Amino acid sequence: MKASAKTPNLFSKLLQALMAVGGTSVLSQVLVMLQTLLLARWIGPELNAYVLAAFNVAGLGMILINWGFDHWLLQRTAMDVENSHKNLGLLLSFKLFFGILLGLVMVVALPNLRKEIYIPIILGLAFLDVLTDSLSGSLYTYHYAIDQYKRASITLTISRVLRLTSTLVLILFKIKALPWFLGLRLLVNVSVLAYLWSFLKPEIGLINWRLIKTISKNTWAFGLAEILNFAYDRLDLTLLAFLSLVTAEISYYGTASNMLLTGIATLLPLHFVLVPYIINQQKIRNSSQQASTTSKMALYVQPLLLLLGAGLLGALFLFFFGETTVNLLLGAAYRPAGPLLRLASPLVLLKSGTIALSSFLIAREQQNLKLAPLSIVTILKTTLILAFYKPYGLNGMIITFIFCEFLLLVFYAIQLWRSRGYKSPSILEQEEVQQA
Repeated sequence: MKASAKTPNLFSKLLQALMAVGGTSVLSQVLVMLQTLLLARWIGPELNAYVLAAFNVAGLGMILINWGFDHWLLQRTAMDVENSHKNLGLLLSFKLFFGILLGLVMVVALPNLRKEIYIPIILGLAFLDVLTDSLSGSLYTYHYAIDQYKRASITLTISRVLRLTSTLVLILFKIKALPWFLGLRLLVNVSVLAYLWSFLKPEIGLINWRLIKTISKNTWAFGLAEILNFAYDRLDLTLLAFLSLVTAEISYYGTASNMLLTGIATLLPLHFVLVPYIINQQKIRNSSQQASTTSKMALYVQPLLLLLGAGLLGALFLFFFGETTVNLLLGAAYRPAGPLLRLASPLVLLKSGTIALSSFLIAREQQNLKLAPLSIVTILKTTLILAFYKPYGLNGMIITFIFCEFLLLVFYAIQLWRSRGYKSPSILEQEEVQQA
C-alpha cells in the first residue's frame, strides 16, 4: 500500500501527459498540416499528386525498415533500463543500413514501373526525408521511455516550426520547383536528427548475421504488426495511385486522408506514455501484491475512456468543421476533399479505441495477438477497395475504411479479453526473484 500511495493516480498521470506530450503533439500536427496544405495550395492538385505518391510509397517502404523497433524500444526500456542505451544504438544501426539500401532500390525500380507518377528526384528526397524522420522518431521514443518529455516536446515543436517556415519562405519568393521544397524540409530533418544525436550519443555498430538473428527473434511480432498496421492505414492511397486515371482524384483523396491521419496522430503520443506507465504500475502492483480485479479494471478502463473522449472530440470537429477547414485553407481547387473528410470523421473515434487497446496488449507483452486481427482487416480492406472502387468511387473507399476499423476494434477487444489471465515473461521472472 505504501508504494501505491507514493504513485500518482493513473488518470491524473495521463491527464498530465495529455497536457505535456499530447498538447505538443496537437501543436506539431497543426504545423505539419499547415505546411502540407500551404504547399498543396501553392503548387496545385497536379503537382501535389507527385508529392503525395512519393511520400506514401516511401513511407510504405520505410515500414519494412522500422520493423516495429520503436514499439520494442519503448517496451524494453520500461522493463530493462540498464540495456536501453545499447538497444537504441542497435536499433539505429539497423535502420541506417537497411534504410539506405532499400532507398536505392526504390529510386531505381519505381520510376520504371510508373514513370508518370514516380519522379526519381522527388522519390529520392521523399525517402531521405522519411528515413531521417524515422531515425529522429526512435530518439524521441527513447526520450519518452526515460521520462524526458520536455526536451523531446520542445525539439519536435521547433522542427515543425522550421519546416513550416521553410515552405513559407519559398512561397514568398514564388518558387514552385518541388526539389526546393523537399530539399529544405530534408535539411531541417537532418539538423534536428544531429541535435538529438548529440544528446543521447548512441553507438552505431556494424551489422552482422548474428545480430540480425538476435534482434529479429525479439522484434518479429512488433515488425509484422507495424507492417500490417501501416499497410492497413496507407494501402488505400497506393492502390488509388494504380487504379485511378485522374491525378486530381488522387490529390483529393490524399489530402483528405492526410488531414485525417494528422488528426489521429495527435492521439499517438499517449501510447508512448501509456505503455511504460502501465508496465511500471504492473511491476509495483506485483511487488506489493496489489492485484485485485477492481484495480486491474481501473488500470485499463480509465485510459480507455480518456482516449475515447479525445477521439470523440476529434471526430465531432471533423464532422462539423472539416469541410469548412478544407475550403478555407485550400480554396476551390480542393473543394471535393471536404465532403470526403467529413465522411471519414468517425475514424478518429474508432482509431482512439484501437490505439488504447493496442497499447494494453504491448504493455502485457502480448503484441503477437495483434497480428491475426491486422492481417484479417488488411486483406479485407484491400479486397473491398478493389471490388467497390469502380462502382462507388472515393466514398466507397472511405466507408470500407470505417467498416474495417470497427472490426479491428472488436478484434483487439477480444484479444485483450483472451489475455486477461496470462502472465508475461517479465512478470514470471519477477515472481521467481521474489520467491528466491
